[in-house]
Amino acid sequence: MLVDTQVLAKTPLFQGVPPQALEVAREAFVTRNYPAGKKIFEAGDMGAALYIVQTGQVRIYRTYLDGRERMFAYLGPGEVFGETSLLDDQPRSTSAQAATDTVLLVLYQDAYWNLVSRWPKILHNLASILARRLNEVYLELEILAFEEARGRVAYALTKLRKQRYGDGTKMKLTHQELAQLSGTSRETVTRVLHALREEELVRVGSGYVEILDPAGLEEVLFGLR
Repeated sequence: MLVDTQVLAKTPLFQGVPPQALEVAREAFVTRNYPAGKKIFEAGDMGAALYIVQTGQVRIYRTYLDGRERMFAYLGPGEVFGETSLLDDQPRSTSAQAATDTVLLVLYQDAYWNLVSRWPKILHNLASILARRLNEVYLELEILAFEEARGRVAYALTKLRKQRYGDGTKMKLTHQELAQLSGTSRETVTRVLHALREEELVRVGSGYVEILDPAGLEEVLFGLR
């Protein structure tokens, strides 16, 4: 059980719900600890729970039959994931792993529907989360289909910044991880980062990338520079 309701109050799932709903939800969640590298669930698993990141970082990815891995997101405190399992009985389509030592808040299906029966606003909020995810998927498909590598890398970095990965601008990130996020090769990412560094949009160090000019990076993403 949670000690307080502050984490819940900051998540999109509980936006606009009354304080008494947060008090009841506090008792519905279960706390789980995951050391860095521990898998939370795998693609193909049957799921019946939603997760909220309390502390730490979670990476969402998928491994294909040929061994290639596609990274979709890094999620930090307050982020919600695994939500579709509350609405259908289908296997999970992606895998989740603790990128750092992580504490998760887990809400199981029965507890979720008990909350929704009392506060339907929570169901509306879940629908909003799913709509946002769908819009992100459409944008990402468009970028991966039509943008060149420069735009793809700019998109991946912008996405991580908006997900508050790292401290929001300085991110612990290898070129290989950025390649997986942007759908390009590691060598291509290295070339693009070098060019972005020359334009003073990013700073690149050993194992990290720091965004110096978020607005300029978005201009790259949308082909304005």
